[in-house]
Amino acid sequence: MITFDNVYLRAFRPDEVETLRAIERSARSRYAELDGFAAVVQASPIAPERFLSGETVVAEINGKACGYVLMQPLDGMMYIANIMVEPAASGRGVGARLLASVQSRATELNLSAIALTTFKSPRWNGPWFRKAGFTRMPEDRIGDGLAAILLRHATFLDMSTRETLWKKLGGKHPGGLAQSLPSALSQG
Repeated sequence: MITFDNVYLRAFRPDEVETLRAIERSARSRYAELDGFAAVVQASPIAPERFLSGETVVAEINGKACGYVLMQPLDGMMYIANIMVEPAASGRGVGARLLASVQSRATELNLSAIALTTFKSPRWNGPWFRKAGFTRMPEDRIGDGLAAILLRHATFLDMSTRETLWKKLGGKHPGGLAQSLPSALSQG
C-alpha cells in the first residue's frame, strides 16, 4: 500500500521523459470508463520537448516516479500545463503535494495566481481543483498567453466541457490581459 508519508518531490531529470509520458498514459486510462472521454484516453502523451518549456516536479514513492506537474510562468501567473498521478497513487496526497509545490514556486516568484485549464468533470479534474481553493477565472483576467493556449485547445477539445480556473495569491497583478476572447472560449 502506498502511503502519503513516502511521497518525495524532486526536480525532473531529462533522462526520464518516457517514464513521465508513461505516467500520463496510465493516468489517462481512468477516463476509459467515462462517456465522452475516448479522445482523452487515445490522445498522445505530452511531447518530450514540452518538459523543457517550464519547470517539472516529480513525485516519487519508494524511489519510483508516480506523478508530476509541469508549470510555467505565464501572464504574471503560474500556469499548470499538466499534472498527472498514477492511478495506483491516486487519493493518497500525491496530487496535493504536487499542487503545493506549484503554489510554493509561484509565491517564490511573486506571481499573482495559479491558473490552469481542466475538464469540468470527472471528480479528479475541476471538482478536485475547486476543493483545493480554485475558482473560475473571469474572462477579463485571461492574459494573452493563456488566451493562446485556449485557442489551441479549441482546435482539438470541446471547450464546453472545459473550464479555466485560478487561485489568487499575494503576488503582483498579472500583466498582459487580453482585450477580448473569441466566443468559442466562453466558459458557460
